[in-house]
Amino acid sequence: MKRAPLFAILLVAFVDLVGFGLIIPLQAVYARRLDATGLTLGLLVGVYALMQLVFNPIMGRWSDRVGRRRVLLLSIGGSVLSHVLLGVADLAVSLELLFIARILDGITGANVATAQAYIADVTTDENRAKGMGMFGAAFGLGFVLGPALGAGLAVLGRSVSGEQHGTCWPAFGAAVISLTALLLVWRYLPESKPAREETKSRFRVLSVRELKHALANARLRELFIIAFGTISAFVLLEVTFIYLCMHRFAVTESGTGLIFAYVGILMVIVQGGLIGRLVRRFGEVALICAGPFITAVGFLLISGVPLVGEQGVAWVLLLVGCAPVALGQGITGPNMNALISRQADEARQGETLGLSQGIGSLARAVVPPAGGILYDVGPSWPYWIGAAMFVAVGLFANAVGRAQRDSLAPAALAQ
Repeated sequence: MKRAPLFAILLVAFVDLVGFGLIIPLQAVYARRLDATGLTLGLLVGVYALMQLVFNPIMGRWSDRVGRRRVLLLSIGGSVLSHVLLGVADLAVSLELLFIARILDGITGANVATAQAYIADVTTDENRAKGMGMFGAAFGLGFVLGPALGAGLAVLGRSVSGEQHGTCWPAFGAAVISLTALLLVWRYLPESKPAREETKSRFRVLSVRELKHALANARLRELFIIAFGTISAFVLLEVTFIYLCMHRFAVTESGTGLIFAYVGILMVIVQGGLIGRLVRRFGEVALICAGPFITAVGFLLISGVPLVGEQGVAWVLLLVGCAPVALGQGITGPNMNALISRQADEARQGETLGLSQGIGSLARAVVPPAGGILYDVGPSWPYWIGAAMFVAVGLFANAVGRAQRDSLAPAALAQ
């Protein structure tokens, strides 16, 4: 494992996710100010994911051709612009500008696959899951500081600029944070994959033939199905969680930021401190098989939040329910990425991980409107349906694990 480049990309990911974490709680806040329904919020989340669906494979493939560093510079630069536009949308009280800002961030912010490919470049097969876990921990730390910082900026903005203009402060703060990440890439991040001379000038979308090539691998197909099901179920929480907190507990953007910070802390504990030990003890396949069931327990606990009358009990259900959600997702994501990375050709790490991210983006593009509709029907419905989906994914993962345990095992995948 190359420690210096790994540290650099983790630092970049951390700073970038601080900016991203600033924005996540604000989508629902801005949407509510514009009297948006759960369906409208779902569309707002979905259009961002739709752009990621299209551009994640493009960015991943392009990084295979021209190098990771160039793609990261382009994508983070686009995030700076989109965050500025988000602040302007809030000042103008414009739902149209809000959608444009999220579309732009979806197009240029499709850098997760590139960052994961960078991790694959600088880690060995044996350390791949650990590297992906550290990457996830950097994301988690970003989600700890990002929402908390956003909450602080919202309070400061309101005290300085008033209710009407104060809520734009977190968006402009996110632009400054993303600009910092851009400068870090430019100044400190070495290139992990120099451009191939014969393809330096080529840039094209992932073709159907190349997509078929990736899906011809039976193990990849199975992993992609598990990934799609897991993310589809989890998106039901992503799109409704903030509305649930605001409606059930009447919290402001400051309160939702602190709740997200709490979830981020749980993710850091899992991905930063536990994932390496759990992989050594149980193996990646076993953890992927167990993760969906653990997450389902958390969903069932959270589903009780809108049903109980006592406020204290509702808070307990929310905070306790977040723990198995963080544990289940924390052990599933890094191990899934490690297994997918091992199945990819050495020259197609970015392309394959981009396809994986694209599959996740497909779920995030299709499911949010459904999640919003379910929430409008009843606040508990997204969590009941999500729990059932996680159980189904867990059963499929266990069936795959039993049938293909030898070929999915780390030793076999490394060959």
